[in-house]
Amino acid sequence: MGTLQAAPLATVHSADGVAASIADGDAHYARRAEGAHGGTANPREADLAIQAYRRALAASPADLDALSRLLRALHFRGAFCGADLPARKRTFDEGRLLGQAAVDRLEKGVEARPGTERLAALRMTHGAAGAYYWTAAHLGQWALTRGTFAAARSGVAGRLRNLAETVIALDPALEEGGGYRVLGRLHHQAPRIPLITGWVSKTKAIEYLRQSHALGPTNPVTWFFLGDAMLDGDASLAEEGRGFLRKCTDTPPRADYLVESAYYADLARARLTASR
Repeated sequence: MGTLQAAPLATVHSADGVAASIADGDAHYARRAEGAHGGTANPREADLAIQAYRRALAASPADLDALSRLLRALHFRGAFCGADLPARKRTFDEGRLLGQAAVDRLEKGVEARPGTERLAALRMTHGAAGAYYWTAAHLGQWALTRGTFAAARSGVAGRLRNLAETVIALDPALEEGGGYRVLGRLHHQAPRIPLITGWVSKTKAIEYLRQSHALGPTNPVTWFFLGDAMLDGDASLAEEGRGFLRKCTDTPPRADYLVESAYYADLARARLTASR
C-alpha cells in the first residue's frame, strides 16, 4: 500500500479559510477508524485529513497547530494503515523534515537566550510543544525504518532525546505524557553504544514510562511500552509487566483510539506469548 500522493491544493485565502481547513481535517481524522480491520486502518479518512491540513499549512506556513495536525495525521498514515516499508520511510521522512524545519525556526528565535528564558519563550509560543512532540514521533519512526544501530550511530538517538526533553519541559501532560513516553521508549529500544549512546538506561526507561503512565493512565501505547520494558528489566518487574500487557489485550478499545488500541493489543498478545 503506497503513501498518499499530494493532491492539488485548493487555495485558502483567509484566516477563516485556514480554520475551516483545519476543522475539515479534524473531522476526517476523527473518522480515521472507519473501515478498519483490527489494528490496520483504511487510509481513506487519514488521507482526506492530510489533504485538508496541507491546505491549511500551505496558506499559513508558520501555523504550528496546522503543522502538528498534519504531522499527527501523517504519523497515523505511516504507522497504522498497513503501509509497506518503502512507504513508511517516505511518510516518516516527510514528517521528520517538516517537523525539524519548524523546530529549527523555533530554536533560531530563542538561541540567544539562556536555558530558562529559552523555555519560557517557547512556552509562550502557541503550538510549540506539539511541534516538538510530533517531530520526535516521526524521527523515532523514521529511525526504526533505518534500523536502530544505524540510526543511533548517525546521532538520531541524541536528537530524539533532546526533542522529548523539550516536550517534557514545555508541557509534560501533552498527548497523555507523550514526552515521557517517547523518552522511555528511546531508553528501552536504543542500543547502548560507547561514546554515542552511553546514556541509555533500561532503568530510566521504566522510570520515564511510569511518569507517562501517571499522566495518561488509560493510554494503551504506554501500557504496551511499559510492559515491554518491564519484561526486559529486572526479573522482579516481570509480573507487573505482564499485567500492563494484559491491560492492552483485555481492556475494551478506547473510542478515540480504536485502531491504535487494537494494534497494540496484538503486539501485547505476541509479547505475552513470547515471554512464557
